[in-house]
Amino acid sequence: MSLLQIGKRKKNIPQLRDKIYFSVSSEGYGHSSRALAIARQFKPGDILLASYSYALERIRSYDYPSVEVSQEVKFVGSEGHFDVGKTILSNPARALGLNQIVQEEMDIIKRHGISLVVADGRIAPVLAAERLDIPCIVLTNQSAFYPFFERDSALVKLFGRSFEWVMKLWLSSAEEILIPDFCPPYTICLPNLSDNYQVKKRTRFVGPLVAWTAEEITAIPKSSANPLVVASLGGHEYRRPLFDAVVDAARRMSNVDFIIISSFATQNAPHNVQIHPFVKEAAPYFKAADLVITQAGHSTAMELLTLGKPSLIVPDSQQIEQENNARRMAEMGVSLTLSYEQLGDPSQSTMKDTIQRLLDDPEFGVRSQEFAVMAARIQGSVQAAEHLREFAHRLSAY
Repeated sequence: MSLLQIGKRKKNIPQLRDKIYFSVSSEGYGHSSRALAIARQFKPGDILLASYSYALERIRSYDYPSVEVSQEVKFVGSEGHFDVGKTILSNPARALGLNQIVQEEMDIIKRHGISLVVADGRIAPVLAAERLDIPCIVLTNQSAFYPFFERDSALVKLFGRSFEWVMKLWLSSAEEILIPDFCPPYTICLPNLSDNYQVKKRTRFVGPLVAWTAEEITAIPKSSANPLVVASLGGHEYRRPLFDAVVDAARRMSNVDFIIISSFATQNAPHNVQIHPFVKEAAPYFKAADLVITQAGHSTAMELLTLGKPSLIVPDSQQIEQENNARRMAEMGVSLTLSYEQLGDPSQSTMKDTIQRLLDDPEFGVRSQEFAVMAARIQGSVQAAEHLREFAHRLSAY
């Protein structure tokens, strides 16, 4: 039979259908943002998203196919300080058991006919995929083992193993590692990536993963001709000092408008401050802003750079990943940074002075716009989705 004849009979050959499963953490805004960025490139029947708590609610608000999974870890801290010890001790998975969570993930994979697993911030789906001989890709902005993971004390234990052991297992069990960031030397998360050869050879940079393009975002209307500062702070109690510092700066800057996105409340807010406890998407606020104040969460950084917005970054204290991200953004010339120690004295005007410097110096905006041009050219979500499709089909085609 000739190849031409085979081609004519192709319609009689059963067509393989790849189905990709995203299992994402809800501990932080970024995991669900990346999943949503890629999911929009697929037909609903070709994907399944899984999470819990806030991230699951967010995913369902976009009507993507979804299931609920158990929480693996909850982050704990106070006064701007991320506390690894308390995080480990409060980990609900210690009571539930890792094996039970892995079994939960295995049941989902089998029930829905999954051909490729994508894990973002979760360990259980990686182990589940390995046990089922299903290919798995890890999506992450950190692949190095940080100092607080390497303090292998009796306290820092997870499931009877060290954090370092768990992180190594997480990466070694995945076929590939996708980094949702610009390629080096422009990578914001570069200090958080492993220099181990076995990790690097399976690492692929796909560009920023945000759930929209800059052109799709409509900026909120500004209430005046004044500069607009948007502070996106979340609701973790240990960030209260940052919230108070922004409110105090607003009192000293009557010619600047402030919008604070946070669940914190304050008595007698200045006339130039609006507080929004919750917004579905922060991007319209970011696009309207002349300056954004936020933490150094990686996905938020990618959103800011995709929109070309300068920022004032205040990383959570002793959260090594955030501190590294903040330092890199400052090195790239798109941000200035402050620490919680610098915010500690309410009599000082550190926050006010830093805001004013960023508003007065146009170079921060120029450099940020250069990153926006790069992001538009890369099209990270399209690139990532194409790679996942090819990977899933290649490994299930025969």
